[in-house]
Amino acid sequence: MIPKIIHLCWFSNDPYPVEIKVCLDSWKRVLPDYEVKIWGMNEARGIGIPFINEALDARRWAFASDVVRFYAVWKYGGGYMDSDIFLYRRFDEFLPKEGEGFSTFHEKIYPEHENFGLQAAFFMGEKGNQFCKEMVDYYAERHYINPDGSQCNVISPFTMRAKADLRGYKPDDKEQHLDGLVVYPTHYLAPRKRYKIDKSTVGQHRVYGSWRKRKFGRQLEIKMKHWIAVVRYALFKC
Repeated sequence: MIPKIIHLCWFSNDPYPVEIKVCLDSWKRVLPDYEVKIWGMNEARGIGIPFINEALDARRWAFASDVVRFYAVWKYGGGYMDSDIFLYRRFDEFLPKEGEGFSTFHEKIYPEHENFGLQAAFFMGEKGNQFCKEMVDYYAERHYINPDGSQCNVISPFTMRAKADLRGYKPDDKEQHLDGLVVYPTHYLAPRKRYKIDKSTVGQHRVYGSWRKRKFGRQLEIKMKHWIAVVRYALFKC
C-alpha cells in the first residue's frame, strides 16, 4: 500500500508566493487525509549526492529537486508534486497497484508534440520502487557542474523518458503499462491551459517557474499577474 504522503521540495527560506499558496490550498482541500512532507535545504543535503549539493550551491532549485523527488518516493513511497500543481480532484485511480511500482503521466506540452518526455512534476510510487531507484542511481553517478564549469541542465522528463524507453515506452499519448511503470495520458494533468479541463482532469501544472531567467517584458507581465493574484487571494482565497 502506498502511504498517504505528498513530498514537496522547497529549498529557499522565502515565503510561498501567492501563486503557490493557491496550489497548496487545493491540496489541503482535495487531500485532507494526506501528509505533506517538505524537503528543505538540510534534508536535501543530507541525502549526500553531489549533484544535489552542486545544484543547491548554484541556487538552481529545480535541478536539485530533480534528484530529491525520486529519492523521496523511492525511500518512503507516496506521491511527489511540484508546488505549482493545482488539484481539481483526487488521484486514487492512478496510484500504482501492488507490484506496478511507479506511475506518472505523459508530458505532451502541446497537443501536436511528437517527441515528449514523462511527467516529473507529479508522480506516485511504492516505497523501494525500481524506477525511482534507477533515477537516483543515474544522478548519483553524475555532477551538476561539468568539468568545464558549465551546468548539466538536462531536465528530468527526458531522463525519465530514457529509462522508460528501455522498458518499451512508445511516444504515444495513451495509457501504457510497462515493467514497473505505468504512464497515463497527458490530459489528466493539464500543462498550463493548453488542454481542456473536464471532469476527468486531476490537476493542472501551472509552471510558475520562479527559478527561470526571463526577458524584461515577460518579467513585467508576470509582476502584473502576480499583483492581480495577490488581490484575488486576499479577497477570495483562490
